[in-house]
Amino acid sequence: MEFVLYLLNAFLLCGLIWLLYRQSSLKSLKTHLLPALGLKLLAGILLGLLYHHYYQEGDTLAFKKASVLLSDYAKQHVGSYVKLILFNEFESETFRATVPFSRFPNFSNSFFFIKVLSLLNLLTGNQYYINSLYLSLFSFWGGAMLVATLVNHFPKYKAAAVLSFLYFPSVVFWSSGVLKDPLLFGSMCWVIAMAVQLAEGRRLSIVNWLLLPFTLYLFYRIKFFQALILLPLLLLYVVIKLVSKGMQERTQVLVYLSAFGLLAVAGLNLVLRYESGFFFQNLVDTYEGILALTHARPHIAFDNLEPTVASMLSNAPEALYSAVYKPFLWESVNVLYLLMSLENLFILILSVVAALSLIKYGVKEITLLQVCFILLIVCFGVIIGLSTPNFGTLSRYRIVFLPFLVFLLLQNHYAQKLLAKLRL
Repeated sequence: MEFVLYLLNAFLLCGLIWLLYRQSSLKSLKTHLLPALGLKLLAGILLGLLYHHYYQEGDTLAFKKASVLLSDYAKQHVGSYVKLILFNEFESETFRATVPFSRFPNFSNSFFFIKVLSLLNLLTGNQYYINSLYLSLFSFWGGAMLVATLVNHFPKYKAAAVLSFLYFPSVVFWSSGVLKDPLLFGSMCWVIAMAVQLAEGRRLSIVNWLLLPFTLYLFYRIKFFQALILLPLLLLYVVIKLVSKGMQERTQVLVYLSAFGLLAVAGLNLVLRYESGFFFQNLVDTYEGILALTHARPHIAFDNLEPTVASMLSNAPEALYSAVYKPFLWESVNVLYLLMSLENLFILILSVVAALSLIKYGVKEITLLQVCFILLIVCFGVIIGLSTPNFGTLSRYRIVFLPFLVFLLLQNHYAQKLLAKLRL
C-alpha cells in the first residue's frame, strides 16, 4: 500500500513539474526552471532534516503533529471533518481541546494551515517530506510566475529578478518546506504577478482567473495584516495604470504617492477610531512575546515601544534598518546567525554600491512598479522589524520583502555591468 502511495505521488509531482516546465508564460525562464526548482525542493527537505534532527522542536514539527491529528480524525468521522474544514465547527469541546491552534479557529492562520496540511495528508498518507515537496513546488510556481512577469516588464533586469526570487539563499530556504511561509510566498507572488499583468492590459488565461481568488484567499488567510497593506498598494497600481495610459510615468508616480498618502492617513484614522489601538497593541504583544523567547541572544531592542502612533513612528527607522541589515557579523552566536550575517553583509555592500551608482549616474527613470515595490519594502520592513526582535525568526519573516529589495538594488549601474559580464 505504501508503495502505491509513493508511486501515485511521484506521478502527480512529476506531472505538475512537467506542466510547470511546459507553461508558455514561463518560457523566458526555461534555462532556470529545473535548476531553481531542484534547489527549492532540496531546501524544503533540508529544512525538515534541520528541525527533526537538530532543533527537534519548532513550528514545522508542531504543524506536522496537529495535521496528522486532523487527518486521522477525517478517516473516522468524515462528515464532522468536512464541517471542521469548511466551517470550523467542532463536534465537541472535548475534541477541540485536543487540537492545537484551535482557540480562535476563525482567526488563527496556524489553524488554517494545519487544515490545509491535513487535506494534503490524505493524499500523501501523512508523509512529511512528500508534503514538503508539494508546498515547495507551490511556492516556486508563484515565484516563477512573478519573475516571468517582471522579466516581461523589465527585460534588462532579467538576471536581477532571477537571482532575487529564485536563488537568493534565505528566500529559497524559508519559502520551502512544511511551514506557512511557502503558502504565503507563493500566493503573494502569484497575486502580484496577476496585478502587474492586469495593469499592463494583458489578458489573463482562464486558469489564472480561476486561480486568482484562490491565491487571494490563501494570502489573506495566512497573513491578514500584510494582505491589508499589499492589496491596496496593488489596487492603486492597477487602477492608475489602467486609467492613465497616456500620462507620463512621473505623473503616474506622483498621483500614486498622493493617493497612497491619503489612503494611509484614512486607514490610520480608521484604526485609531474603531480598533482602539488593537493593531499597535498586537505589534507590541508580538514583539514582547518573541523577545521573551530569545534567551539573551542578540536581538532588536527598542528603548520604549508602546502601542501609540508616536512610538511606532519614532522606532520605525530603526525597525526597518534592523530588518534589512541585522544581525551583523559580530552578533553571530551560531552557524545560523553567521549565515544570516554573511547574507546581510552582501546586502549592505550591495546597498553601498547602489548608493554610489545613484550619486554618480543619478536616476534615469523610475517606474510606478518600482515605487510600488519601494512602499512594499518599507511597510513590510517596518512592521516586521517592530514585531520580530529575534534574528532567527526575522530571517524567516522577511522573505516577503527581501527579494524585492535585492531586485531593486541589483538594478544599479555597477551590478548590471557585472551581471552582463557573468552572462546571468
